[in-house]
Amino acid sequence: MENENLKVRSSLWSNIFKLESDEEKILDLLRNFPAFAELKRKELKMIRKLVQVREYLPNEIIFYEGDPGVSMFIIESGKVEIYHTFKSGIKQELALLFAGDFMGEFSVIVEGNRMATARALTETRLLIIFRPDLLELIQREPSLGVKILLGFSKIFVDKLRNLNKDYLNLYELLHYEKQLDK
Repeated sequence: MENENLKVRSSLWSNIFKLESDEEKILDLLRNFPAFAELKRKELKMIRKLVQVREYLPNEIIFYEGDPGVSMFIIESGKVEIYHTFKSGIKQELALLFAGDFMGEFSVIVEGNRMATARALTETRLLIIFRPDLLELIQREPSLGVKILLGFSKIFVDKLRNLNKDYLNLYELLHYEKQLDK
């Protein structure tokens, strides 16, 4: 009698190792998020307590343009499309995001509506941090809150600088085209 098909696994041990592995992966993702990059391990663990994990199926909408923004997302795995639909019905892809990328970071600091729609293109696993949870942590731990807010400020400044570059490039292109028309 062959025992090749007989495999014995201890779910107790495999679950423990999987949980440790998942926790380290989540902490690494948090550490790689620019707003949390300067935090110590103990501080990252405080952030980790806020994180909720959600899995999305291919083509599932994560959020719609116009929805209230109450959370941010870090992509653990998968592929996400960000797009805007114009009043004319034209859909414009704005970004493709992959593992390690993030979205919705403005919403976790400032109230407002979503500016675009996010859709999972593949099976996708996201880390989610909700604004009320983060704000509560910032109030409870003011010195940590300062570090977090400075980290978010750096993200916002980088995005604003990139937006300014895009605006100037567009202005130059329009000016150049106008010169060609003359």
